[in-house]
Amino acid sequence: MSTTAPAAVYWDPYRPDFWMDPYPTFRRLREEAPLYRNEQYDFYAVSRFADVEAAFNDRETFSSSRGDILEYIKADMDIPSGMFIWEDPPAHSVHRGVLTRVFTPRRMNELEQRIRAFCVRCLDPLVGAGRFDFVADFGAEMPMRVIGMLLGIPEEDQVGIREKVDAALRTEAGKPLEVSQASYKGAGFEEYIDWRAKHPSDDLMTELLQTEFQDETGARRKLTRQEVLIFVNLLAGAGNETTTRLIGWTGKVLGDHPDQRAELVKNPALIPNAVEELLRYEPPGPAVARYVTRDVELHGRTVPKGSAMLMLVASANRDERRYENGERFDVHRQGPPHISFGRGVHACLGSALARVEGRVAIDELLKRFPSWTVDFDNAKLSSTSTVRGWDNLPAFIGDGLARAARARAPQSAAPAQSAAAAQDGEAWELALSTPVGQQNLSARIVRNGATFTGTMTGEMGVQDITGKIAGNKLSWTLSLTKPMAIKLSFDATVEGDAMSGKVRFGMFGGGALSGKRI
Repeated sequence: MSTTAPAAVYWDPYRPDFWMDPYPTFRRLREEAPLYRNEQYDFYAVSRFADVEAAFNDRETFSSSRGDILEYIKADMDIPSGMFIWEDPPAHSVHRGVLTRVFTPRRMNELEQRIRAFCVRCLDPLVGAGRFDFVADFGAEMPMRVIGMLLGIPEEDQVGIREKVDAALRTEAGKPLEVSQASYKGAGFEEYIDWRAKHPSDDLMTELLQTEFQDETGARRKLTRQEVLIFVNLLAGAGNETTTRLIGWTGKVLGDHPDQRAELVKNPALIPNAVEELLRYEPPGPAVARYVTRDVELHGRTVPKGSAMLMLVASANRDERRYENGERFDVHRQGPPHISFGRGVHACLGSALARVEGRVAIDELLKRFPSWTVDFDNAKLSSTSTVRGWDNLPAFIGDGLARAARARAPQSAAPAQSAAAAQDGEAWELALSTPVGQQNLSARIVRNGATFTGTMTGEMGVQDITGKIAGNKLSWTLSLTKPMAIKLSFDATVEGDAMSGKVRFGMFGGGALSGKRI
């Protein structure tokens, strides 16, 4: 008897289908290739917690001096003074120290009432609406208002700033990020900074302009105008992105775990722990890059000097060598902390702010909306290789839940037929063009006036289907639960023994459908 060896694990950080559910691949990487090499894009990656943590702590070997995004490291650009997250000590220590006095846990906690007010402002108008979008209506709004308030950016300009930041992280599906020095030099903030230089106020921009410090040469000075521009650009980006993604994942993950959501409603004291578990389970930044400054041995192989190394934070956070039942979401989880905010000298400076925002956001959300159902048909994952989250995550709430349930329920006027009743009728072989290649299915249908019933068979097993008939046109849906919940919507035209049309894969776009009668 001959057997076929399983294909070697492959990971492409630019494939949109991979980001639908990266965790099965991450699990294989941890077990089969803890030091992974991608020849096509010329990088290495580590996926186990111990390796990721060690790399974060070893700044001499794994340097931030060329950036923490793979595409920037490969581009080998000059990093200007002030881009402190892409600096190593001593310059990094000096520039980070300017902000450390501001982003303390105490000072961030003092912002709680103002953060809560922004949450109320976002959520109260949605009560009674029947549905809302976790990202567009809440996740993109509240963090924008908070960081805009801290920096001193007028409210009427904050949406434009957020859109600029978001556009800088966008990638064309399947392609690396286009890099440019303009993306981090603070273009667009000049007028604000020049105004604040003449009209100081109680905000972070003023503090950056006025702070004196001792730089790495020992000189006592203030930040240059260019350094202030870079600082403001960096803070605006980080302040908008992390919590926006966290709120989106809150909607998705708590929607997938309604029993644990109910526990949070009943006992809000669990919410801080739930924030940590959400950050572990679905970190907004799934991978961080470093430049390798010297040859280093890992898992019996040599990673040469000059390489790019990716630390797979999202994989490390589920490593069962570190976390018991690491693939399971649990708001009661105790034990070792996650690594979503990094480690060492480059640990996330804004982690205290993100935690306060996340805690207050979930608290205010659950006060108004103790239950919801995500509308995956209209949800959309972001197209970016640097952060992972949702562009849109609409959900049914309140009366909308009942309307959504009625819409999903079978209509009594259409007589249901079992899978066994579909053994007669028409038989079809179908081919779908999907983001992961061609998928082959077979179908049997029985027509009944303006409707049909039947079965579809493929890798998902056998599933019953019902659909509508309009002349030579057929339409139907197929709901899958693995690797994630998704509804496939089919629209086809029959001409003789041939079928053609299109299929929509929920939030992941569409593809072509073809088939022949058998």
